[in-house]
Formats: sequence, structure tokens, C-alpha cells
Amino acid sequence: MGWFFLFGYVILIGVGTFAAKFAMKDLNAYQLNFLMALAMLVTGVPALYIANKSLKIPAKALPLGSFVGLAMAVGSILYLLALNKLPAGVVAVVAISYVAIVIILSAVFLHERLDAFKLAGLALTIAGVAILTYKS
Repeated sequence: MGWFFLFGYVILIGVGTFAAKFAMKDLNAYQLNFLMALAMLVTGVPALYIANKSLKIPAKALPLGSFVGLAMAVGSILYLLALNKLPAGVVAVVAISYVAIVIILSAVFLHERLDAFKLAGLALTIAGVAILTYKS
């Protein structure tokens, strides 16, 4: 089921990014981000209730959970501001380089193994971003 969720995410984010470029002809980045926040609220509240049978969130999880939410919200605004100024293909490709940050932080703080395959994948990801954005 995890792969289904992941592929759904990839497809929806890809289509959403493509559609955002068109939407930004009439909306600025802040307006579009606000509409995204409303959509997250409309989908998130029922999802939370269905999954947990309540809307309770553990108090001890609030600081880190709030940081995650804030980081994702500010990141979303920055992404849309970039999308407003740069070609959609360039923005999407460079945005994928967040994977490098996740891999490095996971190795340092979660002690996930950073073997030769992951290092090669990391190098290929960075090379792919460089190749796909060359001359942009």
C-alpha cells in the first residue's frame, strides 16, 4: 500500500505543479498557497478524524509537528514564488534535489546506512539536476 501512496503523491504533485503554472496567470503565489492551505484543511480534518476517530493530537508532538508544518508551508510559498519566475520544468527538477538533504540528514540523525549505492544515487541525482537545468 505504501507504493500506491507514493506513486499517487508523485502523480498528484506532478500534475499539480503543471497546473499551478497556468493558475498563476490569474493568482499570485500567496493566493495559490492560501487555496492549497484551504484544500489541506478540507482534506486533512476528515482524514485525521477517519484515521484516529478523533481530532486529538498528542501535546508532546506539537512542537516538532508544528515545525514540520511551518517548514512545509514556507517551502510551499517559496516553491510557488520560484514557479512564478522560472520555467515549471526547471523548478520541478531543482526541487527534487531536496532528496539529497533527506539522505544526508537521515544518515547523520537516524543513523541510516549510507552505502555505495546510496552515494551513487545521490551523485546521480545531483548530476541529473545539473544536466536537466543546464542552460536554463
